[in-house]
Amino acid sequence: MDRGALGKTIKSTAAALAVGLFFSAGAVAQSSSGAIIGEAKIGDTITIYGTDNGFKRELKIDEDGKFQVRRVPTGYYDVSIKHADGTEEPSKSVVVKPGGAARVQ
Repeated sequence: MDRGALGKTIKSTAAALAVGLFFSAGAVAQSSSGAIIGEAKIGDTITIYGTDNGFKRELKIDEDGKFQVRRVPTGYYDVSIKHADGTEEPSKSVVVKPGGAARVQ
């Protein structure tokens, strides 16, 4: 193989590797989080707290009574529900896995 052909082969291989690395990095980034889903009463406030990472999110339940928190870092979470009348339910523990949805029961 002459130098010109060898140079083209090396460049083509390098370009293919660069494209492959670009797309694989995106796949890794997408799989480092998940979601927490569940149901509660209209007007309830849901608090999600990551026991091992400090992540915290609070949201109020709207008309359909369902909630979904996306892009939650993987890990262990306590989810508490405070009702509109001020009473609270005991917190529930869930585990968020990469690309998964942890359901609060």
